[in-house]
Amino acid sequence: MKKGNEVNKNTVLAIFLILIVVTLFSTESYNKFFYENIYPRKQYVSRTYETTVVKEIKKEEETKNAEDTKRYIDTNKVEKIYDTLNESVVTIQNDTVIIETDKMIVAIQEKGATIISAKMKEYKYFDEKNEERKKNSIVDIIPLNNGNGASLSIKGENLDTKHFEYTGNEKTIKVNDEKEIELSFSYNENGNEIKKNFIFKNNTYKVKLEVLKNNLIGQNIEIGWKCGIEESEISKAMQPEIRTAHYSDGKQSQHFQMNKEDNETASGEYKWVGITSKYFFAAIVNDKGTNADLSIQSFKQNDEVINKKDNAINYRISYATVAEENIERFWIYIGPNDYKELKKYNLSFDNNLFPVLSWAKHLFFSDKWFPAIAEAVLWLLIKLHAIVKDYGVTIILLRLLVKLVTYPMTYSSMKSMSRMRDIQPKIQHLRDKHKNNPKKMNEEMMALYKKEGINPLNPGCLPMFLQMPIFIALFVVLRKAIELRGAETVILPWVHDLSKPEMIFQLPWNIPLYGNNFAILPIIMAILTYFQNKMTIKDPNQKAMIYFMPIFMLVLFNSFSSGLVLYWTLSNAFAIVQQIITDKQIKKITTTK
Repeated sequence: MKKGNEVNKNTVLAIFLILIVVTLFSTESYNKFFYENIYPRKQYVSRTYETTVVKEIKKEEETKNAEDTKRYIDTNKVEKIYDTLNESVVTIQNDTVIIETDKMIVAIQEKGATIISAKMKEYKYFDEKNEERKKNSIVDIIPLNNGNGASLSIKGENLDTKHFEYTGNEKTIKVNDEKEIELSFSYNENGNEIKKNFIFKNNTYKVKLEVLKNNLIGQNIEIGWKCGIEESEISKAMQPEIRTAHYSDGKQSQHFQMNKEDNETASGEYKWVGITSKYFFAAIVNDKGTNADLSIQSFKQNDEVINKKDNAINYRISYATVAEENIERFWIYIGPNDYKELKKYNLSFDNNLFPVLSWAKHLFFSDKWFPAIAEAVLWLLIKLHAIVKDYGVTIILLRLLVKLVTYPMTYSSMKSMSRMRDIQPKIQHLRDKHKNNPKKMNEEMMALYKKEGINPLNPGCLPMFLQMPIFIALFVVLRKAIELRGAETVILPWVHDLSKPEMIFQLPWNIPLYGNNFAILPIIMAILTYFQNKMTIKDPNQKAMIYFMPIFMLVLFNSFSSGLVLYWTLSNAFAIVQQIITDKQIKKITTTK
């Protein structure tokens, strides 16, 4: 049987250990270590689109002919594209077609008829050190100099170096209505024409791709995404995310990460294969879900090196199948990991949002239940936000809902712990009296509990453990949900992004674990933690925890996202109010007796 002070001690210890596990990888020190040794942040290079029309010639002559055959569009068109793309430097050659929908701006070159740029119009880079980029630059999810998207191979022959002539007239196109716009590219191989048609439409991140050839039936056809996916978050304040590869039959999904250059293959009736960065997703999709051979090849992305120690791992993916007709239809998703957007395709894209990877799978079978909890938290946040239009207020409402659900257990636990505090002198007397006779001590203590109407086994820490999965899910959601990227709140008017740590100003030096950003909310939370501990911890043996826990919480939470700190601060405030109410009720009951 656990003694009263042991219950309290174990509760505090459990909270302490859980916080260490949850917060270890969010500290500023780990963030610095991660960026410098594992996932170096790249230095920004201004995006320039330069493509070349090259005839089928010998490889050694290709560079020279490429320079000789450059054909730039006229100055007016360059300026028009500059305004559309909102870039500081844009150079586009005449073999590049630009199409703009309400969601994205895509550049397709005639060489291979491949996608060389995919800009997300609704999302811009956040970079506190580069104001020009912060203000002007739209996120492009295709990395520089690492290959292109929508590559094509037929019967094992790679067609990415072939010249597919664009059959349209306009090379800068804007989709203005709900009609589909088709861009057609044609390559003639010994009189046998191969066509690639790209079909765009407003209000979607879906790009349809058709491959046409007269004798395509029975031939192996492979669509590739050879460029990987760009990481949009280069700001130091943002926690890095290792890219993840996925494939699925449309219902069940597989997720994995590689830490070196390697190759993963899979065969079966799969519908898609894709890659995610922190906030964006690229996938090759075949709605038919025919028997397919998938390939996922990891590679080191050179331009993400900030020092010479390491390179960031990215992925090249491909989807290969045998053509059943002379026209094979695929489509490509290139867009954000937006929950509502991913759900509408009904292909389990949303399974990519919160996968449990590596060793974490073995913790209480967390890969089976945690993604569902995290998705439920995100769903609830989105629904509440649709009502109040403010994610800060949404977090408050979420905390209230959790408090209401757990209130009966929390009240019972607080009531039991309060009564245990009241009889601590009697318990201590029994321990001193029977310190040499544990059996007698336990018998008399059980009699005392029965007399006082206390259940010593009342799990005082159970409500905390029941809330922990929600807390951890919220921790992950606030880090990874693109819906909260750049979200502001009237609750904290000085905070401009609830997914990032709060920062009033930067300190001139870096404090280990704490970091160098000064924030107000973690200080408020630490003060509330002190008063909460002062109210609940009465055991002299645990007195040090009253002072240690607030400092510990302040140091760790200073590098948490401000939305998460807001949630935990509210938890402390509500717990103090509930404790005051509970103590008054117990006192009233005791007085009545």
